[in-house]
Amino acid sequence: MSKKKVTKVVRPVPSKPKKEEEELNVDLILNQKNLGAKIDIGCGGNKQGPDWIGMDYRKMPGVDIVHDITMFPWPIPDEAMSLAVTSHVIEHINPAPVDPRITGLAKMLLEKKIVTQKDLDKYVGEIAPGPLFMRFMDEVWRILKPGGEFLISLPYAGSPGYYQDPSHINPCTEITWLYFDPKGHPMLDPTGVLYSIYKVKPWRIKINAWHVDGNMEVVLIKRPLNEEK
Repeated sequence: MSKKKVTKVVRPVPSKPKKEEEELNVDLILNQKNLGAKIDIGCGGNKQGPDWIGMDYRKMPGVDIVHDITMFPWPIPDEAMSLAVTSHVIEHINPAPVDPRITGLAKMLLEKKIVTQKDLDKYVGEIAPGPLFMRFMDEVWRILKPGGEFLISLPYAGSPGYYQDPSHINPCTEITWLYFDPKGHPMLDPTGVLYSIYKVKPWRIKINAWHVDGNMEVVLIKRPLNEEK
């Protein structure tokens, strides 16, 4: 008596909806990169390495989080990173606040219920984040763990490298970083008066090296809020 041949029916696994596939899962990315949670901000196509989390507004190879770095807040949890780096990005960040006419327009659309708060959060972010460069620094402070380091490289203000690029709009010198350190500097700002002007989130300057005709290399350490005084 011959045995009947049993045909196995393979049922196709339904694919996830496109919307779900494209949804940003930062927690998953952090788990996959569980090697110290290091982020390269504005990485472009040249991320520091495969063990880094890359963030840029363009979807490119190596970019894990596609997001405009001047749209706040970033889709990253508080104190998720131990190390952050940005290379030749800060000079492109507008130091001025958002045009008040744009802010007013967004508020009007919200009040007239033409758009929802959810729409603004998705497409605009904070309506009035204040001076964008300072808000950017505060956002890096937020995502870093206490004692986390922020490594910065950029052209020195007024150097040939700064002037050659028409999109450079944020000139920084060695004094710029004193506005972020409440302890100041024993020679340049012994009383910390520069920090008291804006009172942004506090940092400690670890390294502040520059060449007036070249680049600046800066390393900042996140201070706790109670170190402001």
